[in-house]
Amino acid sequence: MYPRFLVIGAQKAGTTWLHKNLKSHPEIWLPPEKEIHFFDFPPLIPFFFLLFAPDSGIRHWGLNRMKRDYRKVRSGEQSLSWYLSYYLQIRTRKWYFSLFTPESTQIPGETTPRYAPLSESKIAQVHELLPDIKIIYLLRNPIERAWSDLAMYHSPRFGKAGLETTDQQQILNFLRNSQHLASSKYFDILMRWEKHYPAARIFVGFQQQIIDAPDQLLIDIYRFLEVDDGEQHLPETIHKRVNSHSYPDIPDTMIHLLGGLLMDDLEAMHHRFNNRYTKQWLAYARQCSSP
Repeated sequence: MYPRFLVIGAQKAGTTWLHKNLKSHPEIWLPPEKEIHFFDFPPLIPFFFLLFAPDSGIRHWGLNRMKRDYRKVRSGEQSLSWYLSYYLQIRTRKWYFSLFTPESTQIPGETTPRYAPLSESKIAQVHELLPDIKIIYLLRNPIERAWSDLAMYHSPRFGKAGLETTDQQQILNFLRNSQHLASSKYFDILMRWEKHYPAARIFVGFQQQIIDAPDQLLIDIYRFLEVDDGEQHLPETIHKRVNSHSYPDIPDTMIHLLGGLLMDDLEAMHHRFNNRYTKQWLAYARQCSSP
């Protein structure tokens, strides 16, 4: 079985909230683990090879994830066979399809926020394998998203002591890094995905909608996926914050730095969507006009 939809991101924009709430719908099937990482990780190599990655943060993250999911196995929340297959087997196309085991009345999908900034050649590979899928893309103020990404990477989750103890130069290097910035360049990302999937097959939502009108956002996504959009399918957890963390506020100097690096993309996004969310992003980026 192959997935019928992908939630591609953005990182730190509410994908965990969406994954948890979509999972409660009887006509939607999602894997027991969020973030399969099939298209963004190197091909074939089993997940447990991350334990030997040169980056200590990645090693720490991989080990913690394996331990966390094994606790799910012991509690009965996740099957041992799925766990062993996911973490230990060679990651082929056949392996990927084997992870999806929906009922005949369900549509399968998966949520991996690292898919959004895939290169054009990688997106072409996604399209070759999954030509008819639908794409869901949640967006957050890109400057705040980049800062939250920075804070997460320097948290205990990745074996770090926290952003408060991080050297200023390390912060600057992270924020200026083209790979990290790529996840906040939403217009560029949409242009790459729309070369392979028509805009009508890509749902774009905004994280602020989770706060302002979560019921309507979820109903809109149900309609996009063509499942029953009745209010009885709105879970009780819809108003509950998921995977929320408290990080240090972003300094004005960093808003200025990121605003300059992302301004072209911000303006392009506002020109395209012209809504209150993109308007707020642009005003936020311009609030510090000098370093």
